Amino acid sequence: MRIRLEVSNVLIIFGVICFLFFGVVSFGVFTESDHIEKIDLMIIEAIQANITDAKTTLFSIFTEIGNIRLIIALTIAFVIFFFIKRWYVAGLWLGGTILCFAAIGTKLIKLVIDRTRPDILPLIEKTTESFPSGHATSAAMFYGMLGLVLILMVKKYWKKAVIGLAVLLLIGFIMITRVYLGVHFPTDVIGGFLYGMATAFISVGVYQYALEPLQRLLQHLKIQDQSMKVGHKVNSRLSQSK
Repeated sequence: MRIRLEVSNVLIIFGVICFLFFGVVSFGVFTESDHIEKIDLMIIEAIQANITDAKTTLFSIFTEIGNIRLIIALTIAFVIFFFIKRWYVAGLWLGGTILCFAAIGTKLIKLVIDRTRPDILPLIEKTTESFPSGHATSAAMFYGMLGLVLILMVKKYWKKAVIGLAVLLLIGFIMITRVYLGVHFPTDVIGGFLYGMATAFISVGVYQYALEPLQRLLQHLKIQDQSMKVGHKVNSRLSQSK
């Protein structure tokens, strides 16, 4: 229990740090900082330096791995699976996080910042607000949460490293495709990554604190939840890793 809560505190701290950096990037974008513009142009020139039809087709397909509609569909599938396993708290927590912060939260931030899409070299058409990138946000949040849970569940440090690297490469690739396709500024995807990872860290961290109280609430409602079985497995792995 103590080890689990110590890890939760670390995750929450990482989440807060990501949120602070997200705030810095958001402020720079909102105030149209010259530094932000220089960073955007420099990265765009590097990523769009070698445009080919084959690469454009490939990136147009694989960029949809971060599409919010796909993320919502995957979330629903996971929630259904969790409910079948009677992991009600875990299912509701995952579904609630994606709904509140990926679907609703991202849209609200877009409306507040109200950044226009780049018009330097758009390879596909998008008309909604640009900051933060919905694809980068959804990918970082969903794949980031799953990656964190897997990292906590495996025992070997090399497995933790492989999972973490694989998740970061997947999210990073999605971020690059958005800039390459000309539908986002680099700071859009950086902001989306920071916001998504901040939410993932904090959500997984707070979940450890909220699990037992939520299970007691469900018990009062005569609902038997089995999410703690996953928690026990995480605790066991953390203890063995110490």
